Amino acid sequence: MTSTTKPLRGSDSLAVSLPVANFLSFFAIAAVEFSVPFVAVDALGANATIVALLGICRFAPQVLLAGPAARLVERFDQRAVMIGSELLRVAAFALAALGLAFAPGVALGVFCLANISLACGSILTAISTQVLIPRTFTDEALPKIYSRLGMAESSADAAAPFLTGLALAAFGLAPTYGTAAALALAACGLLLGIPRVRVPSGTPEDPADPADPKDLAEGAGDPPAPRKSTLRGGLAVNFRTPALRTVTVWSLSYNFGQCVIEAVLLITLLDTTPLSAATYGVIRSCSVLFAVLGSYLAERLPRALRSGWGTSLFGCGAVGAYTVIGIGAYLGGTRGLLLVLLGFVIDEFCSGVVLVRVQTFRARAITDAERPMATASYRAANLTAVPLGLAVGGIAGVLMSSATLLLAIGLLMVVPAALIWSRPVRESEPVAA
Repeated sequence: MTSTTKPLRGSDSLAVSLPVANFLSFFAIAAVEFSVPFVAVDALGANATIVALLGICRFAPQVLLAGPAARLVERFDQRAVMIGSELLRVAAFALAALGLAFAPGVALGVFCLANISLACGSILTAISTQVLIPRTFTDEALPKIYSRLGMAESSADAAAPFLTGLALAAFGLAPTYGTAAALALAACGLLLGIPRVRVPSGTPEDPADPADPKDLAEGAGDPPAPRKSTLRGGLAVNFRTPALRTVTVWSLSYNFGQCVIEAVLLITLLDTTPLSAATYGVIRSCSVLFAVLGSYLAERLPRALRSGWGTSLFGCGAVGAYTVIGIGAYLGGTRGLLLVLLGFVIDEFCSGVVLVRVQTFRARAITDAERPMATASYRAANLTAVPLGLAVGGIAGVLMSSATLLLAIGLLMVVPAALIWSRPVRESEPVAA
């Protein structure tokens, strides 16, 4: 175990303010992610290539800049990093609000810049959060704080598209993005309470003992000396033990397979089931609510599941749900549509639980000195799996029946489901007391 044994001063208040800041931030992000492509198509006449370019600007920087972002997290204290990343979001929302003030070609370029700024803020926050939490909270408190953060993110993802659609219709683009910027600024105010936690000095081969937590919290002492760390070294950490290796391969398989399915799912459902736009919206929105429920219940599981057994069970369920979705889409009709709904519910609920379990496991299994680069490489690998999956799904969907492709990929998802059920993961953590 590598987490702290004593909480830092102010961790109780941070356990409340950090999830609230997380909700405000993710709500603002989801609002922009929903509205930028919509406005680009509706108001500027963007084609599929432009929409794809906007998506690339949103995610590619998180892969390309993962290494530099990890080094920034290693160099500065986490309060500065997280506030800086939130200010990048404010800049993104300001750019998006100004987009329509320019000619269509320039406006689309401004939207791309907004998405790039949003991406830079996202990768910094993702790495910094995984550094901050294990250094701030006790080992026993990790599931609770990860549960609260998961609930905040899922709630924001569920509420933002609906409310943003209403706001765009009622108030227009600039007021909607201005509100998103205000939410990000409010998150900055809450993040001022973060302790000045720094990554401890030392190398992965010989990690130094962390300084006194109170000194770290107050920023006492000299900044840690720069360490030579690379994405390759961080990736090696994710494959160092059988349990870490299994969880990493499972996560990559999950994201890749999910995106292959997403590339052709809507096309298939419209062809084989009585799906309407309203029905599809209800299915996706309602299923996200089960992610909130899963995150809530993750720290309230029966004693036997607050261990590697819980990670295996719900990880298996999250991936296996796509087998249900593939079968439902292939069968078609109302019965098939109900199976698809059931699959989404199972996926979101199990994902909500397993995300908390995996974050807790990784926080305990990876040293503080290794964590920034290990987190950066883990996120970069998973984000790379997303466009690869979409590309494979898009190409394969043209070469063969999309319904057959869905069934085949759904059945293949049994493989990562069985993988995370393996002994290394089940025995990775003892049953909680």
